[in-house]
Amino acid sequence: MQYLGIDVHSQASVWCLLGEDGEIRARGKVETTAPALGELVSELAKQDRLRVGQEVGTMAYLVNDAVAGAGVEILSFNAYQLRMIASSRKKTDRRDAYWIARALQTGMYPHPVYLPTGAIRELRALLSRRRMIQGERNRWQVRARCALRASGYKVRTGGHALRTALDELLASPQGIDGHLGDLLELCQRQEAALSLEQRQTEAALREGARALDAIGRLQTIPGVGALTATTVYAWVGDVRRFPDAKALAAYAGLVPSVRQSGDAQRLGSITKTGSKALRSTLVQAAHVLMHRCRGADAIPLQAIGARVHTSRGRRKIATVALARHLLRIAYYILRDGTLYDPKRLRVELDDAQHAA
Repeated sequence: MQYLGIDVHSQASVWCLLGEDGEIRARGKVETTAPALGELVSELAKQDRLRVGQEVGTMAYLVNDAVAGAGVEILSFNAYQLRMIASSRKKTDRRDAYWIARALQTGMYPHPVYLPTGAIRELRALLSRRRMIQGERNRWQVRARCALRASGYKVRTGGHALRTALDELLASPQGIDGHLGDLLELCQRQEAALSLEQRQTEAALREGARALDAIGRLQTIPGVGALTATTVYAWVGDVRRFPDAKALAAYAGLVPSVRQSGDAQRLGSITKTGSKALRSTLVQAAHVLMHRCRGADAIPLQAIGARVHTSRGRRKIATVALARHLLRIAYYILRDGTLYDPKRLRVELDDAQHAA
């Protein structure tokens, strides 16, 4: 067995090849393109079986597809979790490539990062595009609001109120400074263009989700709409890679941190590891479930949040706990191919009636 570590960069990547005994067999540099990487891996694989490792970055998908396309196994790692690299006082590309290969050779590497393919990768790309567009749209709204506030105009909160105020001011621009009018028109044009892009992206998301039965089953959970179900499905990916629901909650960063020594144990705030998009979407779904859902199916879940929400200061804790419970239910729905069934929840009837 041979072990190839690649330190990936946008133009060229440095690689190091180790043998079964851990000795360096070859070093080099290769263009970070699919043909060049595929040719390198195919040539090295002729000598002996090959396993490849890389750090996760912007080029991770390209490298993964090129190596996997050559029929060679590749593992991707978070650089901060590779202790030999993260704790090194002398960090160069050659040493990074060596330590990646060394981690493969010794088996002392962290849990590999999951890189999806096919429909899941496309959904992740669309969700990321939607967040990017929404963020830019919000920035232009903030710019318009700040310009109006600096000029003495008061606008109610909310995007609809801002758009109404802009339409009214620009329809009758008497008394508006010329520079202010130009800026407001610019903000209005940008916001309108980004809104159109967001609608088109959401339409593509709906089209992609319509063909996936699992997303429809996730929407049977109270508080989980189409966007939340698509986000959960896309970021969970292959649910079989998680041994249980607790492992999935840990992957999403929705479990408390633990500090334990001897008989003393302290639980802290949630770890916040993994996908921020998945975590924030589940927290929003938990808010909707606690305060807006009125159906009978939602009562057992609301009872779970009510048990934690014993005081005003524990409102956020209850929301996060409910978000974690939603994700655990989603795990069983994805794993077993079932629908949400409130009768299967372990909630006392008195608690459910109290929540109602």
